[in-house]
Amino acid sequence: MGLIDTLISHLSSELATFNKLFDTAFNANETLLKSACMYVQRRKGKQLRPILVLLAAKMCGNITENTYRVAATFEMLHTASLIHDDVVDETALRRGLPSLNKIYNNQTAVLVGDYLLTRSMYFMGQTRNFKLYDMLVNLSQEIASGELLQLQLAYTIPTEQSYYNIIQKKTAILFELCAEAGAVSAQCNEQQQQMLRLIGRYMGLCFQIKDDIFDYTPSASIGKPVLNDIKEGKITLPLIHSLNKLPLQEQNSILQTIKAGNLTQQDTNNIVEIVNNYGGIDYATEQIKHFSTLAEDIVNKFSTTEENKNNIIDFINYIKDREQ
Repeated sequence: MGLIDTLISHLSSELATFNKLFDTAFNANETLLKSACMYVQRRKGKQLRPILVLLAAKMCGNITENTYRVAATFEMLHTASLIHDDVVDETALRRGLPSLNKIYNNQTAVLVGDYLLTRSMYFMGQTRNFKLYDMLVNLSQEIASGELLQLQLAYTIPTEQSYYNIIQKKTAILFELCAEAGAVSAQCNEQQQQMLRLIGRYMGLCFQIKDDIFDYTPSASIGKPVLNDIKEGKITLPLIHSLNKLPLQEQNSILQTIKAGNLTQQDTNNIVEIVNNYGGIDYATEQIKHFSTLAEDIVNKFSTTEENKNNIIDFINYIKDREQ
């Protein structure tokens, strides 16, 4: 049994309660909306973000009704953002299955994403907690800002700092606020909230860097084509590191190939070879180890039970070592 399966087993009762609430978000009366929502509902992922909310609440208090509402809020917002991402990126696959926009069309997918976004607002509104609601507003703004920044820097070689700015806004912020909001829902003190926020941030950075490594890993079981990001002009950490070791003329040549579009198999092979030969994967993996160590160090300073510490460290290790 893998780490995530063990965690799911430990949280089976809590996750059952969460899913009972979360499934209500997909209720709809209109035929088209109901059909689309049912399709999305059947394709749930591993629910990492709700698990993080629950683990964070357990670190310093008890899971409350608001904990479940927070978990549902962020998972619903995450689901809506994935639907919108697939439209923007013209993605045909999500988790190895046809994306919603592929099954229906872009217009339907956007509107379903909007519907689920409003459902996330409903769940957070039920907490009657202004701090939690402010987190949701901030999260929505940061994700949109991150996506626009990535679009702005498409088909360029961003600095590492720019890369981290992007992934902080588009990915890490959700993990960060899941952890902090879980703590708020359990009425943890301010110091505990900030410690968990940092733990979540480091987890989120690890998660996105790992995803970016997968883009150069043909054997990864992530349900999307290899070098999908490159085809969209997204140059991420493994390639940033590798390109910076090449002469400027070679960097420009590779950029021109990417900008031209319609990458051939030979083009793809060449880019993967550059990343492997110049240590891009190894470098990105080292960054994951760095951020996961920072997260574990904070967990070990926490005043809570060993079981709670071990559970959240297992979660960090799953994020760090996952293969899909």
